[in-house]
Amino acid sequence: MKLLQDLKVQISLSIPPDHLKLGIPPRELDRAMLSTCMAVVRAGAIVVYGGDLRPDGFTFKIFRHLARAYANTGSVPFVHAINHVSLSNMGFDVLSSALKERRGTCQTFLCVEGNMRAVSLNDDYIVVSDTEANIELDAASFPDWVAGLEHLEPSQKEITRARTTIAGYVDATIAIGGKMGLLANQEDGYSGNMPGILEESFLTLEIGKPFIPLAAYGGATRDLAIKLELLETESWIPRGAQAENYNAALETALSYRDRIPTDIAPKLATLANDDRTEIVARETVKIIRAWLDGKQLRLED
Repeated sequence: MKLLQDLKVQISLSIPPDHLKLGIPPRELDRAMLSTCMAVVRAGAIVVYGGDLRPDGFTFKIFRHLARAYANTGSVPFVHAINHVSLSNMGFDVLSSALKERRGTCQTFLCVEGNMRAVSLNDDYIVVSDTEANIELDAASFPDWVAGLEHLEPSQKEITRARTTIAGYVDATIAIGGKMGLLANQEDGYSGNMPGILEESFLTLEIGKPFIPLAAYGGATRDLAIKLELLETESWIPRGAQAENYNAALETALSYRDRIPTDIAPKLATLANDDRTEIVARETVKIIRAWLDGKQLRLED
C-alpha cells in the first residue's frame, strides 16, 4: 500500500509577496507546487484545495497538468472546495461554466452549512449531492437555492466555518507562501479575520492533524514557521505596513507549538529551510506518514 493511500491532503497556498526578496522566481513557486502535488498524489492521496481555481490561474493549470498524467487511473485525485461566500458571488452561469471547464481536472465540492457536498454538471442542470436525493438546479432555481442556504454573517464567520469544515475533512495540510496583508500591495489582501494559510494551519493543528509549512518560499508560511520556532528569528524578511489583524493572528501561533510532536519538530525545522523542491516534496510525504503513525523518521541529508 502507498504511504498516503486514500488520505486527503489540503494544499494551502498563494503567491507570497516577498518571494523575490528570497530569490525565489515565480517559476520556482510553480515548480514547488507541482512537485508537492505530484508527490502527494503518487503516494496515493487526494489533493484538496479551497482557493481560487480560475482557468487562467497557475493553480488550475497545474491541476490540469497533473490530471492528464493520471487520466488512465479512472479517477481524478483533486478536490476543489467552494465556500458559501464564493458560491453566492458566482451565479449559475459562472458555476456551470467552471464545472464544464474543470471536467476531468478535479472534483468540485460545495462547502456549505458545515458540510462538503459534491456538485457536478448534467446537461443544463447543476446537480448537488444530498443525503436524501440529489438536487437538480437550473438557472431559475439556482439563486433561490443559494439564498436559502444557512450561512453566517458577517462573511468572515462563514469563511472561518468553511475552513473549519475542510480541516475536519482532510487528513493533513501543507502550506506554501501565503498573503501577508501588505498595505502597499493591493494584490496582497485577504478574506476573513486572517490569511487563509494562518487560519487553516491553526485549525489543522488544533485537531491534532499533520501540518507541513514549506517556509523557504516566503509569505505567511515563513512567518508562521518562525513563530512556531521552526526557523530562527533572523529568517524574518523586512516588509512595510501590514493589515492590523495579520500580526494579531500571528502572535497566537506559539500557542500551537505543543501540537507538533517532539520527534517531528526537528524534521519540520529542516524542511522549513529547504527549497530543493523534489526533496522537499518527497520528505513532506514521509513526515505526514510518520506524524500519523507516531513513528520517528530520518530526513535525507
